[in-house]
Amino acid sequence: MKNITFLLALFVLLSTRGQEDNNDILLGVYIPEQAENLPGNARNLLHTRMIQLVTANGISGNILRPRFFVVPKIAVLDKEVLGTAPSRVVLNLEMTLIIGDNETEKGNLFHTEFVNLKGVGQNEQKAYMAAIKSIAPKNPKLISFLENVKKEIITYYDQHCEEVKKKAYALKAQDQTEDAVKIIANIPISSECYAKNEHDIGIFYQNYLDQKCRQQLNAAKAVWYANQSLAGANEAGEILAKIEPRAWCKDELKALYMEIAAGVKEISDKEWDLTYKEVDADIQSTEYARDVLLEYAKNRPQPIVKYNVNGWY
Repeated sequence: MKNITFLLALFVLLSTRGQEDNNDILLGVYIPEQAENLPGNARNLLHTRMIQLVTANGISGNILRPRFFVVPKIAVLDKEVLGTAPSRVVLNLEMTLIIGDNETEKGNLFHTEFVNLKGVGQNEQKAYMAAIKSIAPKNPKLISFLENVKKEIITYYDQHCEEVKKKAYALKAQDQTEDAVKIIANIPISSECYAKNEHDIGIFYQNYLDQKCRQQLNAAKAVWYANQSLAGANEAGEILAKIEPRAWCKDELKALYMEIAAGVKEISDKEWDLTYKEVDADIQSTEYARDVLLEYAKNRPQPIVKYNVNGWY
């Protein structure tokens, strides 16, 4: 007997979410070419540190190509080579953290903060690495900076709510459902914009779940019809197990399941079961669907994202 269970990781939501909780902001991380020629390892570490910085402060980084993003800009204030044995390189750096808005053609500078860094190493690369390692996600100055950024992003969406909605509707009308939902997903749940438009937002998310459901059903059918065997049934079942329980395709899913189960019984005289797990009825549909979308995006191969920084970086 083949048992395939719907495993759905539900987030702890709702009861603690409110206007005072703004930990649902999406903020991208982008490391463009620096004026200072950062060594490759230092550049990679800087990207990692920025991801750690935003996630440690309740922000999701580089999911769905967020509209707002953080850019670190490194400048060397002073460099000294100590005549010790062995010699040491001392770098005093200034890191400018820039929050950008990627919506316009050139992008907009949204907010900035300055942090001094110091690194000491046997060579310049190791000095850079030491300086970047000193970026502490729980630095009070950085925490305060990101808290202010989150508040400003929420204010932006509250002030430009109609504009954001119109763009999402325009994409939806062009059958670009996923792109439309990406715009909607960037609206913070803790914003007034989200609260005022929860019904419409729910429709956007439901359309997304249904679109994914149709794609997954078609994929499962293609697998089963190409290979009507126990192995083909199990492969199709793995696809069906990914369909979200709140998608409006349960009847079609069950019909396909019954067809596959009957085929398996006829072919191998074995039972083939698909066990369902219902979602928590207390979880609101819109927030549930948003988390499904973000989890789906997080688990997809992440493309190289380039943000618009021309004119202000």
